[in-house]
Amino acid sequence: QVKFDIRYIILLSSVEPLKVYAYNRFWLRFANIPFSLEKLDVYEKHFTVMNYKDTDLKQMFCHDFIRMFEEQYPDFAWKDVEAEIFKMLKLVFEGATSHKPPAGIGHCPQGGAMYATDLMLDWDTDDNGHRTMVPKLLEFNWLPDCERACQYYPEFFNNVFNVLWLDE
Repeated sequence: QVKFDIRYIILLSSVEPLKVYAYNRFWLRFANIPFSLEKLDVYEKHFTVMNYKDTDLKQMFCHDFIRMFEEQYPDFAWKDVEAEIFKMLKLVFEGATSHKPPAGIGHCPQGGAMYATDLMLDWDTDDNGHRTMVPKLLEFNWLPDCERACQYYPEFFNNVFNVLWLDE
C-alpha cells in the first residue's frame, strides 16, 4: 500500500504537424513506507523520488509491473490503461501547441524536445456505474534526468535521437 508514480519520457519531434511520441518503456517510482495521512514530515512515506536521497530505491521494470498489475486487476488490461494515459498526454500537447509563443510551444523545423511526465492512477466511476482507472497528471519536466533510463536501457539515447532527428 505504498504510493507510487509512473514516469514516461515524451518526445516532441514536430509542432506543425504535431508529432509527439512516448518512449516505449516507463519508470516506476515508489515511496518506501506505506501511505497514510499521519506524520506528514516523513519523506519516505509521502514522496516517490528516492534516487536523490541516501535511502532505499525500489526498482521495477515496466514489464514486471504490467504482469503484476494485470494479476492484481484482472478486469483492467494495461494496454487499455496506457491508451488512456496516451490520450491524456496527446491532449496536453494539443493544448500546449494551440497558441503561438510565448503562450504556447512554437514550431521549429530543426527542433526536437524531450520531456518527462509523472502521473498517478486514480479510481473513478463511469456513467454506467463501472469502476474505471483514470490517469492524473502530476508534472512535466523539460530535459529530464535520464540516468536511470540509461542504466536500465543502454540504447535509450540512440532511440531518442533516432525519433527526434532521423524520423525513425
